[in-house]
Amino acid sequence: MSPARRPLLFLAVICLVLFSFKIGNRDFWNPDEPRYAGVTRAMLESGDWLLLRNAGEVYTHKPPLFFWLSSIAATAGGGLNETTARWVPCLAAVGCVLATFLLGAPLVGQRAAFFGALVLATSQRFFLEARWVHTDSLLALWVVLAMTGAHRALAGGRAGWLLMYAAMALACLTKGPVGVALPAAGVLVALASRRELGRLRSCGAWWGIPLALAPAAGWLALAARRAGFDPLAVLGKQVVQRVEEGLHHPRPMYYYLIALPLVFLPWTLFLPGALAHTLPWREEKRRGELLFLYGWLLGGLVLLSFSVEKRPSYLLPLLPALSLLAGSFLDAYLTRFDPGKLRGYLEIPLWAGGLACVAAAVWLPGFERRYPGSAARGVGLALAALVICVAVIAAIRAGRRGLAILILLGGVCALHLGIVGVVLPWLNGFKSARPFAARIVSRISGAPLGIYPDPNPAFDYYTARPLLLLRQPNEVEDFVASSDPGYCLMKESDFRALSKTIPLARIDAASLGHRTFVLAGQAPGSSGQAVASPR
Repeated sequence: MSPARRPLLFLAVICLVLFSFKIGNRDFWNPDEPRYAGVTRAMLESGDWLLLRNAGEVYTHKPPLFFWLSSIAATAGGGLNETTARWVPCLAAVGCVLATFLLGAPLVGQRAAFFGALVLATSQRFFLEARWVHTDSLLALWVVLAMTGAHRALAGGRAGWLLMYAAMALACLTKGPVGVALPAAGVLVALASRRELGRLRSCGAWWGIPLALAPAAGWLALAARRAGFDPLAVLGKQVVQRVEEGLHHPRPMYYYLIALPLVFLPWTLFLPGALAHTLPWREEKRRGELLFLYGWLLGGLVLLSFSVEKRPSYLLPLLPALSLLAGSFLDAYLTRFDPGKLRGYLEIPLWAGGLACVAAAVWLPGFERRYPGSAARGVGLALAALVICVAVIAAIRAGRRGLAILILLGGVCALHLGIVGVVLPWLNGFKSARPFAARIVSRISGAPLGIYPDPNPAFDYYTARPLLLLRQPNEVEDFVASSDPGYCLMKESDFRALSKTIPLARIDAASLGHRTFVLAGQAPGSSGQAVASPR
């Protein structure tokens, strides 16, 4: 094997271990995982790959590419389950790390790109999204490939524009127009910062943008014709309304300035050093390459900030650029003849991280009563992180720069595996709807089941039936007292409020996360058929 391919093989192996280790050891968690799994299950059961459905209704919130790939993975894996449903985000994340290395090698050098790829793989949000049934890992892969095409085109390879627009098309077919807008914003800001906006005349946007939008637009038109909905209304709600009002997660414009440091942990500690080392001053030898990365990061950040709808996972396509900047800093510390100016940027954050670990070890036992089992797990991980910080500091002070970086990168990988093996299975006991859903099915058998006043995808998925959505109290009353009496799921607070005016009986209850859900039925002795008493 050629030396140039060895880093790719090493990254692929490391990422497969990181992202697939115990990947199926927890259930689908609300809200998106059971919803996306439900869309995939409906596609497999119906055999209809054009019209997406969830809980018995047409689903138009996302384009179909993620669900097509998920259905293929489930078929190849022998059926849809908590493992096969996560193959697509897992493999997409691996591909994104490898693509980041390949793009970064000509930008910051091969060794810096290698460090940057490992930084990306172990940044907390990217690592978690690689193990979640979400679309963001797949979107990040297409954005990195689009930026790779743009960089090749700007370096003189005109075929790079075709790669950029093809990747944009896949990104749009994954998550809508944002898949076109994010790379476009990054390229635009990068060219503006390099005073090369005139090169836009040769990028072929007149044919490339329509090409990128065509597959998703064609699917939406065909699905709308089949189901009879208005495609413009879907675009208005899922794109325009999200940008202008925020459907589910409205946040202030400055939100990402707070979210980005949290998303990029633990490498946020070293961002001051990365920025100090990579800010593209005029005398910087690689000024053009660094401006490309900063343009990608800042262009995407500004674009996302103008949308009222904001979530931390939306930052995923920007993390490769930030990771390559961090990788360049680590490489400079390792290879400079005199690393004295960079040493403080590495050592001081490690001291701060160590103190934070000590504080966490002291603070976490206070949660034991409310969350049994949290203290031992949290304190153990905090102390392990403290040991890593101390070991890296000791290597730095001994002048063992290579050993320091090896301990740092290896320690962060080990901590992530510890979280997967220890914390996530424990959290599953608090967040999984599967046990309660199984009890519900055993209690009510084939009786109608509703939910008030908002849908809950986890109950839809794990009861394996669409839940009738009841919006008003009178709908609940009619539903439980009908000739074929039904049962209704609701939050504890809603049950208490409704039971003051509606004869409801508590059949069963369970806590999911920070909420308690009640299975309610008609109270015994009221008009209609009485429900069975709780076991």
